[in-house]
Amino acid sequence: MLQSLWTLMGRPQAVILGLGVAAFLALYWTLRGAAPGMSIVEDEPGAMPARRRDLLIAGLAGGLVALVLGALMAFTAGILPAIPVMAAGTGLAFRLIVVARRYRHASPVLGRAAEISATLLNAGLLAGVLAVMNVAAFRYGSRAIDMTRERTFSLSSLSLNQLRRLDRPLTFHLVYGGGAQAVRQLERIYQLLDLYRAAGDGRVRIENLNPYTEIARAEDMARRAPDLAVLRGGGVLIEYGEGKDAEYSVVANQDLFALASPESARPDSDRFETTFRGEDAITSALIRLGEGKKSKVAFTIGHGEPSSVDVNPNGPGIGLWRGRLASVGCEVVELNLQRDPVPDDLALMIVAGPKDPFRPEEVAKLKAYADRGGPILALVGNLEPVGLDELLKSFNLELGRGMVIDPTHNFNSNLQFVFASPRGTQGQPIADAIPPNRAILLPYAAPIHVLGLGGQGKAASAPENPNLIPTVILRTGPQSWAETDLSNPRPQIDKVADEVGPIIVGVAVQDRAATATPGAERSTAAPRPRLVLFSSGTMGANFVKAIAPANMDLLMSAASWLRGRPDAIGITPSTHTALTLRADPALRSRLILVPTVMSILGVLAVGTIVYVSRRE
Repeated sequence: MLQSLWTLMGRPQAVILGLGVAAFLALYWTLRGAAPGMSIVEDEPGAMPARRRDLLIAGLAGGLVALVLGALMAFTAGILPAIPVMAAGTGLAFRLIVVARRYRHASPVLGRAAEISATLLNAGLLAGVLAVMNVAAFRYGSRAIDMTRERTFSLSSLSLNQLRRLDRPLTFHLVYGGGAQAVRQLERIYQLLDLYRAAGDGRVRIENLNPYTEIARAEDMARRAPDLAVLRGGGVLIEYGEGKDAEYSVVANQDLFALASPESARPDSDRFETTFRGEDAITSALIRLGEGKKSKVAFTIGHGEPSSVDVNPNGPGIGLWRGRLASVGCEVVELNLQRDPVPDDLALMIVAGPKDPFRPEEVAKLKAYADRGGPILALVGNLEPVGLDELLKSFNLELGRGMVIDPTHNFNSNLQFVFASPRGTQGQPIADAIPPNRAILLPYAAPIHVLGLGGQGKAASAPENPNLIPTVILRTGPQSWAETDLSNPRPQIDKVADEVGPIIVGVAVQDRAATATPGAERSTAAPRPRLVLFSSGTMGANFVKAIAPANMDLLMSAASWLRGRPDAIGITPSTHTALTLRADPALRSRLILVPTVMSILGVLAVGTIVYVSRRE
């Protein structure tokens, strides 16, 4: 009996009912001016009888409590059930306030009750209307407005591209337990997946799966997606398609939440830092599902190129770039052209920062690969001769003399670390994917000359291959120039010997659109991407990415464009870092007590001033 009663009292409905009764008694006591059972004698002519007066005050208290309960019901049961309760409470309180005010001169109790009730009714109506509006906005409104500086609650263009290309239903299965940490993580992940669902035009669903309570369902899912069986700590199972043709990808919890840094994990640290990289992991999984067969991407080695396995964020390697390519479904390999042939199934060749020259037989392999339509992404400067001049010239490009310097747009007053912007290059997918407010960092860049394109008073040179169209995608600022005297510690522009900015530092090359011959059908094939050249060999280094994250966005967009994957062009999903203040118990107590005590003292001071003023 006692156990059943205790269970009944623990239900939310019983708790709300108990709070309602307590609020009614407290409000009745306040309006009446005395506890229930104590008599109040009013012998003024025309005063309302005591029994009727007490019933009127009880009605006022009941109407105000009903208004508050209606607002609570809007959050728990919905707006429609809450409207009658709020309307009944408001109508009852308003009607009784009008009646009580008729007796305010003969009954001080009713006069005080009418004034207090009117104030509480106005406040309750305002709070109730705001509550209902908020509930309606969250349940029935459109997408929320993201006011965060990092656009934390907005999907990137890369994620939106993946959702647009969906040709089958997409289901996110949230695989989490019921622990306290799992509940907190589940809420953040659900917020992210809800953005995918809102942008998916009805093709995206979200389902919960608790492997500890739904054992049969979890085993059935594990038979279809074997990776689910080894998932530890929760995660997201992505199901692309339905039935036997469905494809699956598992994103583990450790891929969604980065480990806390050792600095923030110290007990005496003043803040706790966690990084959520859920969009990065989810969108990368969607790209892998859309890839089908993995695209093979090769980094050339053997010429002093930076290491593609070095993932030190502050190091000179390009391991982070390689890891990013692998995360979107690419098979990344290293290719030594001195001993290895170019694979027939190679989708992209990357030449990143060579320091030693390519041999003629290696250049011949590159040329043969390019002649059969193989795309190349080159990060090549002019600090060292790399022997690729003839290859670049076959694409109507050549590297000019000098090093690009910009006294205005540079990193930390280092004139050789210049920033360039894709502004003014609309129409090229790689450049369009980068917002104009994000700059690209190019250390030790060289000027690029486009054959067939004149500039700065120079006549246009003849293109080497008229069937290829170079498009400028990156320029430096107007205050930049190409310094030819590198021995000068304080470079000054020489308008005769130096090339004056803006200077081209990034170019994309594609085939010229096919033209139909008389009597033949016009070709509908889009021009093939052939080459992207950036004149900085170190712009893909790990330490440069740490300074300018937009570099990775640009390189990934260039690789996607060259591989013929326009849906994968866009801003790389960013991570979000949440900071939580960690205070010791003494400081936490002061943070709570000081505002509380000051508020109480402020209320007492205002009340004393009002009392003294009214008494005088």
